[in-house]
Amino acid sequence: MLYIRILCMLILAVLTVHTAYSRTRYRMIPCQGELNPICPAIMYYNSESPGGDSSYLHAIKAAIEKEPKEPLFYYALGVIYFNNRQFAESAAAFEEAGEKGYKRDADYYLHLGTACLQSKQYNKGIHHLNHCLNLRPNDTVALQTIAQAYYQQQDYKQAIIYWEQLLRIQPKNAFAMFMLGKSYMEHGDKKKGEEWCEQATADL
Repeated sequence: MLYIRILCMLILAVLTVHTAYSRTRYRMIPCQGELNPICPAIMYYNSESPGGDSSYLHAIKAAIEKEPKEPLFYYALGVIYFNNRQFAESAAAFEEAGEKGYKRDADYYLHLGTACLQSKQYNKGIHHLNHCLNLRPNDTVALQTIAQAYYQQQDYKQAIIYWEQLLRIQPKNAFAMFMLGKSYMEHGDKKKGEEWCEQATADL
């Protein structure tokens, strides 16, 4: 028998959520209803404050010991590691979840790719995020995350490609315009870069 706490967490887990590179957080929150407050749920949110997941790490590991083939436990472990800023461990847990049978959908690759980038596994991270885009071509989070990763790696030619793809979907995205301009300038096209930066700040 699984702990009711873990079972309830899995039933109520919100695991198919979009992540944002460098600001992604998950947190455990009390669920609503008759099982409150013993039942935590995983919930995504964007915040500068860290998630409060460390108290659940032992419970997840204990559940894995009891049910070592359950992929959702490994996925939850990846979420907790991510919140604790243990990004390499998070990526490894997400990968293990996939190997155990967790559905490798667009969200899975988005989360795995983000964890890889945060742990400075840039090639793997970009590879997984491109898998996300293969499954969901207009995913703006994946596009922006890849563009930022290439920019940080000083691969400005590739950064330009992804910023432009993002702007085709979000033509009024001022941040993407500004970063496209910065990418052009770093790539050597100062005039075009300045034009994009001016366009980005025109309405400010």
